[in-house]
Amino acid sequence: MEDKDKDVLISEQEVGYVLDFAQSLLGGSMYGAFTPQMVNSRFKDVTLNPMQATETTLTNALNSPKSSEEQLQAFSQDFEIQSQVYKKLLAYLGTMLSFDMTYSATAREGKTDYSSASYRKDLDAVKRFIDKFDYKQEFPMVVQELLRNEAYFGLNRFDMEQYVLQELPASPVYTMITGRWDYGLMYSFNLYWFIQQGVHIDMYPDFLKEKYSELWGKGGVKDYNPAIAPTSRGSSSWVYWQDIPVDKGWCFKMNPVIATRVPYYSGLFLDLIQQPQMRALQKNINMAAAARIVIGEIPLLNKSSQAGGTRDQFSISAKNLGEFLALVKSAIGDTVRTAAVPLTNVQGIEFPAENELYEKYLKTALATSGVNTNLIFTSDVRPNAIESQLSLNVDESQMVSLYPQFEKFMNYHINRLTKNHKFNFRFEGTNFFNNRQQRFDKAMQLASNGIVLPQKIAASVGMDPFEFQRQLEEAQDNKWVSKLTPLVAGYQQPGSQQDTGGRPQKKDGELSDGGEETRSNGSNIGRGGTV
Repeated sequence: MEDKDKDVLISEQEVGYVLDFAQSLLGGSMYGAFTPQMVNSRFKDVTLNPMQATETTLTNALNSPKSSEEQLQAFSQDFEIQSQVYKKLLAYLGTMLSFDMTYSATAREGKTDYSSASYRKDLDAVKRFIDKFDYKQEFPMVVQELLRNEAYFGLNRFDMEQYVLQELPASPVYTMITGRWDYGLMYSFNLYWFIQQGVHIDMYPDFLKEKYSELWGKGGVKDYNPAIAPTSRGSSSWVYWQDIPVDKGWCFKMNPVIATRVPYYSGLFLDLIQQPQMRALQKNINMAAAARIVIGEIPLLNKSSQAGGTRDQFSISAKNLGEFLALVKSAIGDTVRTAAVPLTNVQGIEFPAENELYEKYLKTALATSGVNTNLIFTSDVRPNAIESQLSLNVDESQMVSLYPQFEKFMNYHINRLTKNHKFNFRFEGTNFFNNRQQRFDKAMQLASNGIVLPQKIAASVGMDPFEFQRQLEEAQDNKWVSKLTPLVAGYQQPGSQQDTGGRPQKKDGELSDGGEETRSNGSNIGRGGTV
């Protein structure tokens, strides 16, 4: 470069061009600047990026699911917004699991001594983790994302006062399944996410900060090794894509058998896309049913003149007919249309309403999901109690199959904190009252036979075993039992309070159709029974 080139400066106008270009490139804001609107926009992008489907785009996406993951996810999110049927289906299944927990422990070496100091120390580590990680709050949110987007990619935020899962963008543009190990699936994350305006890297774990610095630092692009050990994946990356070690992030999937991310109820989409059309059709039918037409024949002055072709032989002039029709219309309103009055052979035409057309369509569309519509929608058709219970059991079985993924998450992370013992966690149950009642009855029946399982009792009432134990200890230390009023045994009570005889009342979940009808109608009352 010559000396004269060193003194060349760009003009003020050229500086403006550069700044305008940079501002446009960065979405209307200079790099490093943040506003609440920008941050909020990126938060929305994490889980919700809906796209309205047409029959053509939907069919093409379903025909090539491996290359249409992002489209199918966007369609699923849009259907959840547009279709209350689909939204109710996801809510029904997404809030079903109760995540009631039990555990067992084994010594890593030798026989387990539950009274030893080493076991107590390991158990304390388990308690600390459970107290900090509210799995009953975190895991149901994962389940809802699994139903909506088929997969969930989270970062383990164990560096906070309360342990949480930080969700990463659901779009395949930023998260990708890239491995499988003995505890489940592994994934990679696109660090390009942090280049966008409104994404502050300090809101993410230090691990991603380090990898982002390495990407733009001296390290540059590294050799990509997808077969590296699951805990060493932090050293494997390719351009913007960073493999996530299993101790830093976890991948849950609705169907872990296949790596392709296809929304679980994508088979409903072809039916749901017809919902606006069916709604419009039902509206047209209702509008037609709300109208009537009055028609008739205007008599002629001389019927014999019809053959001769004589014109203008009507018994009333067009002017008088128009005035009279206007008067009739003002009297009967817009719902009845008049064709000719006064006239002979007057007839009223009505359009019968098919009011169940749209309702039948919704129920038929939902029925293709395999879920009993009586469990979600009210109906004038009396449901069959046994069929409803069996349908509920099928839905429960489908959702309970997700529990092993969450159990492995707990097993892996908690056993990293223990030294001498290995803990095995199990989740059970749903939030339906009959399921919880059945589990409670089973635990109490075992206890009455000398098999006392405190964890099963705690799970049946929706408490974790440590919370249950602490409440028992507090009640004992406060001598709570001594403050109770003794109850008089049933056989010592007056005759008016004794059982009047008859078969014991069944629980609601055990009723047959006949029993349910008898109880609903109060048929036993007339025979001296109770409802």
